[in-house]
Amino acid sequence: MIKKILISGLISLSIASSASAMDLKEGMNTLSGTLYEIQRGFLTNDKVLTQDSLTKFKKDIDSMLGDKQTITDLLPEDTKHKASIAINSAKMIDKSIADIQKVLADKNMRMINRQMKSQKAFLEIQKQCFRCHNLVRDWQ
Repeated sequence: MIKKILISGLISLSIASSASAMDLKEGMNTLSGTLYEIQRGFLTNDKVLTQDSLTKFKKDIDSMLGDKQTITDLLPEDTKHKASIAINSAKMIDKSIADIQKVLADKNMRMINRQMKSQKAFLEIQKQCFRCHNLVRDWQ
């Protein structure tokens, strides 16, 4: 009887673990796609695409990485203790998104300055993504 309980527990843990890993992978794929859309908006000078993609990206970042329990649940067992790294990166990404939105809304700023400042903030978003991946993700 105890053997059956232990085996069921291990199977449940294994299923939950792989479901969590799949949710994390799906979430990262979504974030990656939206980040690409932001970049495409910049490259094509499509302000609407850029702003819409920024809004979606912020929503997804906040729902996936903004809460310690949510990201802890998504991370594999051996990296759960690194959840605060993801949360700090999410905060920096939120700041960069706000910077881009502010710059794009500023009609008094010269176009070249708006482009340079918003692109610099976009690069900061990418930097935070790579920082989190480098510190949290296991490449094995």
